[in-house]
Amino acid sequence: MNLDALYAYVTSTPLVWIIVTISAYKIGILVYEKSGKNALLQPIVVAYMIMLPILILTHIPYKQYFESVSIIHFILGPATVALALPLYKNLKLIRAYFVPIVATLFLGGTFTILSALGILWLFDASTTTMLSMTTKSVTAPITIITAQDIGAIPSLAMGFVVITGLLGALFGSFIFKILRIKHDEAKGFALGLISHAIGIARSVEISEKAAAFAALAMGLIGVVIAVLLPLIIGLLSFYM
Repeated sequence: MNLDALYAYVTSTPLVWIIVTISAYKIGILVYEKSGKNALLQPIVVAYMIMLPILILTHIPYKQYFESVSIIHFILGPATVALALPLYKNLKLIRAYFVPIVATLFLGGTFTILSALGILWLFDASTTTMLSMTTKSVTAPITIITAQDIGAIPSLAMGFVVITGLLGALFGSFIFKILRIKHDEAKGFALGLISHAIGIARSVEISEKAAAFAALAMGLIGVVIAVLLPLIIGLLSFYM
């Protein structure tokens, strides 16, 4: 048997990479649960630690890997829509917090973007890099589309999204303890606003209320960024 031909066939088969990716995430869940749900061992972090050396050792380009597991990326859309269920269950509570939600959305969303851009500006980053950073707190499907619309680099923007999500999930609980934040609604909204889908996964572990507010925050900030950011960038480009 030609081992080179077998290797080429296996590594080029999408089903193989789908199975490997799902298996890596399942291992991540097991490690996370065995560790007593240690924030540093989030399932997605463990999955990355497993997948990265596999891709490096097999010499598989990221583009090829991404195309092979594109069905998983496609499922993100329906999965996001499914988050409407906890929203519906907590609709009355969300209406009661309407004003704080809107205020937090715009203040928090604006601050997180401007602070990141300010840091990049201090380090003399390129305009393209700075544009790629503006979508860091938006879920993956919206990030890719918005990044293309504003002239950013989609792959770099996705990198910022992943890093932001991981940092929020890792340090969110620690920050809540320091600031003595006890309300699940506030915890969930903060995680969803900053850490998108990864933040929602962390919120589910807190409570159903936290998950509902996290889903709400992720959806709202996604719409705001997707609609307003291209308009703002377009206006700035026109007048500069």
